[in-house]
Amino acid sequence: MVSSSVPPPPPPTAHKDSAMTEELSSIVEYSVNLKDQEEPEPLPAGEYTAVIRDAEKRLSQRETFYAAVTFVISADQYPADFTEGNPDGTVIIYRRCSLEDNPQARYGCRRFIEAIGGKLSKQIDVKEWIGTEAAVEVEHDTYEGVTRPVVSRVRAA
Repeated sequence: MVSSSVPPPPPPTAHKDSAMTEELSSIVEYSVNLKDQEEPEPLPAGEYTAVIRDAEKRLSQRETFYAAVTFVISADQYPADFTEGNPDGTVIIYRRCSLEDNPQARYGCRRFIEAIGGKLSKQIDVKEWIGTEAAVEVEHDTYEGVTRPVVSRVRAA
């Protein structure tokens, strides 16, 4: 057995008074009884300016790589008659940017990067897309009986 002259790290410090480490209650109270909650209206279809909050390289179920791009549409762009939107904006994850190394996927990725004003090269870092903006076309899609907004097209803002 080899002994080390490096002392072991100190034990973690407990902060019992810190709000960060307090256990959250298991009880949640809403402003409305859940049995009375109706499906909210989705963000109306149309074109909006969106900012990329996050971008990740992911592996699909078919084992192909794609970019999961999180777009945020700010609440100040909501139509005046749209009252059920999140006051912090609408988050839509776009999963149509293939990162595969074939001509069709590379061209689609090029067009996406051009639309967001990103840097084109032989090697890309999807995290560099965070903070860029683009014009997004929003449509509706129904999945498992719930209608939700989806980004159908991305172009330069």
